[in-house]
Order: sequence, then structure tokens, then C-alpha cells
Amino acid sequence: MARASRGSGGPFRFRVSDSLAVPLRGHLLRLRLVEGEPSMADLKAGRQLRLVPPGGSEERIVAIVDHGVASGRPTQQRLERTRELDIIIATDSANVDGRPVEIGWHATGPVGDAGG
Repeated sequence: MARASRGSGGPFRFRVSDSLAVPLRGHLLRLRLVEGEPSMADLKAGRQLRLVPPGGSEERIVAIVDHGVASGRPTQQRLERTRELDIIIATDSANVDGRPVEIGWHATGPVGDAGG
């Protein structure tokens, strides 16, 4: 039943369950899986996610800089078991036009190379 961590897992949607600044690293988003079966290959550093606020009035594409490891090593098996993942994004990506990414936003993917 467990899928290997390589390859694409298909469309997915996470809900942001926590959002906080991490000094000298960026901005941490704790993501809780809502739907889909993401692959860690789609969530590795350098890949992109689409962040959408409640109501869907805007969206922004952000790059994953790193993973948070406070809750454990991010593996495919851990993601499938806990349905949570901590990611780090750039601080300037977390605050655009004075609107920060907050609890309740959604992160979707995978996002293609052309932003689609």
C-alpha cells in the first residue's frame, strides 16, 4: 500500500494548520493533507506549491526552500501515516502585499514548471 517516494503522486490539497516565522531560515507552514495522495517527490526542496486564501480571491506560487524537521524526518511513509508535513518557504513569499499566509489557507499541487 505504501508508495515509493519517487515519481508524481497526482493532485493534492493541504490546509495550512500553522504559520510562523523561523529566524534565519524563512517561514514555516505546517500542512495537513485534506485530499489527494501527494508524493514526497512533488514536495521536495525546489518544487512549487500554489497557496490560496479562504475564499480563493487570490493565489500565489511559492517554492519549497526546505522541510521542517521538528516533528520528524519527512518521508513518504511518515506523510502517509500522519497526513502532515512542515515546509519552509522564503519570508518574502509568506508576505505579499501586506497579506501573510495564515491558518486556513490551502496549498495545492503539483505545480508544473510553467506555474500551471
